Amino acid sequence: MLNRFYSVIFLLLLASCAATLPYATNYPLTQQYFHSSDGSFYGKIPSGWFASTDDTVGKSLTVWLLKEDLSATLTVRELKLDRLSAQKVNKEGISLLAQISVGFHRENTQGTKIEPFEFELRDKRFCSYEILSDAHRVRIVVFSVKGKFFECEACSLKGELSPMELDRLFTVQQTVLASFDS
Repeated sequence: MLNRFYSVIFLLLLASCAATLPYATNYPLTQQYFHSSDGSFYGKIPSGWFASTDDTVGKSLTVWLLKEDLSATLTVRELKLDRLSAQKVNKEGISLLAQISVGFHRENTQGTKIEPFEFELRDKRFCSYEILSDAHRVRIVVFSVKGKFFECEACSLKGELSPMELDRLFTVQQTVLASFDS
């Protein structure tokens, strides 16, 4: 029964990836840059946000951005894949990476709502999905840079956000992703 459930989720994930942008890319950015801890990429810091310093970023995080009032966060972490999985993602595409990422989050979710979107920003491929984790809606976007695989998670740190606040948070995430360069 559980395998059937995972099969249905897998098929929905495959069938649901679309080419449209799920959120806008028009949130104002500062002229300040953050750099990933591994040097793979950098991007601009959104207005009203700051980048955590290198000495406070945990070993599991590549980038950590925080809203100035500490109500929300954007984190980027590398997804460590074995050689075979990496080859399959490179061959089959970014939607497979989203499926793998969903598997990493399955234990922490309640009533997972997976609506993946495969999209392109500045000639880079991304695939996003949203989940309900600890009663908070979280958006995760997966991507690849310089042969490495990453996921960017946007979530609230202080309570449940209204639909308008979530839209704004996910627009911040989308805008930051559009600012990435390597």
